Amino acid sequence: MVAKPEELLRMQPSQFKWWGEYEFAINQSRTWQFGSLLFRLTRHAQEWRMEYHRPDTQHDDEQSWREILDPTFQLPKPTHIERYMFRKTQDKFQIMPRLADHSVVIRPIEPIYVPAGQKGLLYISTPLWIAGFVQGQKEPVFDLPVIQPKETWFGPDTRTGELCYAADVNGVTDLEPLVRRAFRAVTPIIFHNTSHEQLRFDRMNIPVVALPLFFSESTSRLWTSHIKVVHDTSDRPPRVRIENRTPPRAGEVTYVHPPRSPGGVLFNMFDSFF
Repeated sequence: MVAKPEELLRMQPSQFKWWGEYEFAINQSRTWQFGSLLFRLTRHAQEWRMEYHRPDTQHDDEQSWREILDPTFQLPKPTHIERYMFRKTQDKFQIMPRLADHSVVIRPIEPIYVPAGQKGLLYISTPLWIAGFVQGQKEPVFDLPVIQPKETWFGPDTRTGELCYAADVNGVTDLEPLVRRAFRAVTPIIFHNTSHEQLRFDRMNIPVVALPLFFSESTSRLWTSHIKVVHDTSDRPPRVRIENRTPPRAGEVTYVHPPRSPGGVLFNMFDSFF
């Protein structure tokens, strides 16, 4: 009889940081629960084996993580398996957070307006991926979402646009009420409406592939850099700029991961802006 997962889990010391470098002996497996994702990594002499089980339904509030310490624990079915062959495996493996591999379209739960001549700051969060790195490899050997997001199309028609992920959020103007989540990163968006008309947006396309990722110990949050949106006329779309500096509210940060698509990324954040 297989024990229930909750009977086999032991909480790590109370902390936010689930990533880092892990050591493995040959033929050793280590298993984690990241939210509702069950994840196992095994080292052999000449291969790494990655397995995971993703339930049919995942919820965004499943944000805790634990290591499963029982070596006899079996992943539920279906189990996805990938094997990575090497001439010789090293004893260290790095598991890291990464921003999504497509832009994320957010739809505010309530419409947001920016009156003429006003500035505003909105904090939103987007889902994270798990990336696995071995010594000597620049690119990850695997890269998968903790919570599988829904896909959506962003663009004026089915020919023009891009495939993105969809997320319903309630962006906040005050950081404190924004719940700390282990598997989401915070992006501050600065709006500056220099036009003579009130603006409303129903959804935004956040270009996370162009953003770097940081971690702040003091705030226990993962952050991206600022995005600045300036709208000065109804004749053309708002100007969008990714700021190089880290968010002031993040405090002191450590650099976690560079942008997936650094430099020269063209994007349109809005398909409706009134």
